[in-house]
Parts: sequence; structure tokens; C-alpha cells
Amino acid sequence: MTTHNVASLTIDVEDGINISMRDNFKVEMEPTARVEGNVEVILEICERNGVKATFFILGEVAGKFPAMIKRIADRGHEIGVHGYEHDQIFKLTPDKLKSSLERARALMEDQTGQEIRGFRAPAFSINTRTSWALPIIAGSGFSYDSSIFPSLSLRYGWKDFSKDICRIDLGNSVSLVEVPLSVHTMMGRDIPVGGGGYLRYFPYSFTRRALQRISKDRSPIVYLHPYELDTERYPDYYHEAIAKSPLKKRLVLSLYRFKKGTVKSKLERITREFEFLPLKDIIDKLEENQSIPTISLEQ
Repeated sequence: MTTHNVASLTIDVEDGINISMRDNFKVEMEPTARVEGNVEVILEICERNGVKATFFILGEVAGKFPAMIKRIADRGHEIGVHGYEHDQIFKLTPDKLKSSLERARALMEDQTGQEIRGFRAPAFSINTRTSWALPIIAGSGFSYDSSIFPSLSLRYGWKDFSKDICRIDLGNSVSLVEVPLSVHTMMGRDIPVGGGGYLRYFPYSFTRRALQRISKDRSPIVYLHPYELDTERYPDYYHEAIAKSPLKKRLVLSLYRFKKGTVKSKLERITREFEFLPLKDIIDKLEENQSIPTISLEQ
């Protein structure tokens, strides 16, 4: 296989319960142990099918579950940063972003002894309005970012951004490699595929065909969160908070659990049917072949 045929499996490691309680109900709490169990399921699938992945991990999760972080690294997977807490970029000031990045990166480098090269913003929250974050990411020691969806949706996206891995010229001899998330062009529209809710909602046959088509031109980027494999009932306090919410919020939150029971089998099939490398290895192979184009955001 050529580099362009090789996909990358990326895991955004966060705990679904504490993120939902914080974002939806303004309740502060630590990550729960469920994230450990869900990550272990992913690690077992990867080991069974010979896959090495990239795990973008929240600092608060690494701080509470250091043994899990070491386990991921010891099994040969790449460790990346997902921020310290799950703050979307538009909720942060430049100083707070830099502090969050440096704190999380230092923690995980101490835990693993690895150089941390990659970052992914929570909720893919880098777009035209938050592009100010890119020089801060580069200045915090990261050599690549994987936060941009090159299409528009209700929650995120950067329309007309490159679909290919590229190097962003940030000026003053500073640059950052960007690894965009995968989109599939259908009927003239770019549709996100291969991860998150799209992996849950779409039939596996559609996802496989989309990834196969993408792989003819570039490396497909598959992503998911550990909580998407979690089919057990959430704690009572979560359901009590939902019951007190307006109907619209109850309906939206119900979508986050829709078709969760399909994710484990879909992940098994994807990891058997596609070849995967960590993002850092895909980037290194492209750089060896001088195959990463440079772009300027001013163009």
C-alpha cells in the first residue's frame, strides 16, 4: 500500500459523563472511571487487529488516570493532547489556551517519556474565527494539529480548507502541519464521515465505501470518543438532570446515545478492513517524500 492508502485511527479521550454534566448542566465533576473501561475496549480491538492509533487525551483525564496513559503508550500508540479540560477554543483567551496546552503536554510527556507532537481541539473548534489559535499551538511545542473539518456543519467546520494534509505558513518562520478530518463529496456537498455521530448514524457499508474512495486520494482519518462505545445506563444523577431540562435539550441529548450499540462492531470491521498508522507516522512518510504542500491563511 502507498501512504495515501493508509488510514489513521484517532481517539479523542474524554469522559462522556463529566463532559455532559459540565457542558449541559453546569455541574463540575471529575472524569469517571468509565473512561478507563471504554479505552480498554478500544485497546483490545486495536491489539486484536494489529492497529496502532493516535490518542488525543484531555489533561484532566491523564491527571486522574495516569496508569491508563502509560498503558496506551506502552502498547505502541501515539499520545496527543486534547486540551486540559474540554474547553472549545472560542471559550478561551490566548493566554488560557497556551497555559492549557503547555500544562497538558508537560503532564503527558512526564507520564510517558514520549515527545508529544499533536493536538486536537475539543469539538473541532478551530475555524476562520479561531485561527488565531494556530500560532499558539505551534508556539506551545506542537508540530501538527488535527482540528479542522474542511466543510461546514451546525457545530463546526472551515469551508474550503484543504482536504489534504498541509503545512500552514504562520509567518515569522513558524509553521504547523494540519491534518484535516475526512469528508466525502456527495452530490456536490462535503459530508463528514468516518467518526463520531457519523460513524454511529451511517450504515457501515456507506462508511466503508466513503473511506475507500477517500483513500484513493489521501489518508482517511477515522475518529471516535471512548464514550461512544459505552452502552451502559448513565448514573441516576445524569437522568435526573435531563428530566429537569426543556424538551429541546432532552431531544438533543438523546441523539448522543442513538445507535451506540453499533459502534464496537463497526470499529472491529474498520480495523480489520483498513491499514492504519498513527498520525505522526503518516506525516513523517509524507515529509520524507516531500509531499506536504505549504499554504498561507492569507491566500
